[in-house]
Amino acid sequence: MLSKLRSLSFRHVFDTLSIVAVVLLLTFLAMPLYRTQLPLGGAMPASELGDMQQGYTVVLDAGHGGVDGGAVGSKTGIAEAGLNLTVVKLVQAELEEEGVRVLLTRTDENALARGKKADMQARKAIMNKPGVDIVVSIHMNKFTDSSVKGPMAFYMKGSDEGRRLAELVITAVCESVEAPSRKANPADFFMIRESPSPSVLVECGFLSNPAEEALLQDPQYQRKLASGVVKGVMDFLRSMALEPSGKPIVTVSPTPSQAAK
Repeated sequence: MLSKLRSLSFRHVFDTLSIVAVVLLLTFLAMPLYRTQLPLGGAMPASELGDMQQGYTVVLDAGHGGVDGGAVGSKTGIAEAGLNLTVVKLVQAELEEEGVRVLLTRTDENALARGKKADMQARKAIMNKPGVDIVVSIHMNKFTDSSVKGPMAFYMKGSDEGRRLAELVITAVCESVEAPSRKANPADFFMIRESPSPSVLVECGFLSNPAEEALLQDPQYQRKLASGVVKGVMDFLRSMALEPSGKPIVTVSPTPSQAAK
């Protein structure tokens, strides 16, 4: 009886070891197939990158507001402030669809405070909130030469991250509205100077140009502008997600200023 028990025990150990050996063999054989499913260099699949944007917060600033209407259309007399807010809300809707948290500096036609200085300080307080990753300020442009047209983007001079963000945004906006490609410009505007996060001031077009003034009031064109801004912002956020330090991967050389607001 004892010999039978020993025989059964040995057989049990043998069977167990055999099963383990087969499992290890199959695992070894499957490894090449598994490696082919991994992106080169360990990069994250694009389908998963979108999910990562849910942790980001973007401040959208509609320039001007209240008694400060900003630039005025040369033909229709339309004020910049209302157009800024329209584009901002379009950008907000698209970013939120991407899973990005959005904070607005102003949500209606009013300024944030009485007086320009107090209004700007209120905007600064919003974009200086903890957790803000990007600040985007939307404006309409004007110039003494009515032939000048097209979108522009400005970043705080000396900011590598701001420059990268501005380059991505202006490239995407120009492509979206089918305008000639432009470079981002260094500047020293309040909304980009006082932001601790990468920031960009986008001039959507020139109200001093009659043809562009009409386009800037067209809902379809406004949606194209907004989609361009969103694409540039999302490209920047994806570059942050891919970089372990949270910093943009690519830097761009400074470009001379083409115009001033």
